[in-house]
Amino acid sequence: MDAYRSDFGATLVEPSAKAFGRMYVGYWETRNLRMVANMRDVLGLHPGSRMLAIVGASHKGYYEAYLNQMHDVQLVSADAVLR
Repeated sequence: MDAYRSDFGATLVEPSAKAFGRMYVGYWETRNLRMVANMRDVLGLHPGSRMLAIVGASHKGYYEAYLNQMHDVQLVSADAVLR
């Protein structure tokens, strides 16, 4: 969570008149939604398949939050799969 607080926490309180910080956070959230939507589309075309997604630390929380809402998606730690 430190990755989110240090980057996004600071941008949300950024005091510019045009709210550039909030625009950045909105862009970031939308980007993560699109990335997960693309993954969901592929998984929908291939029921029962497995997918490995490697992303940076600041994407991980968003991925987990969005994918945990999907009815037929099960998140598994890469450690458990790669051993």
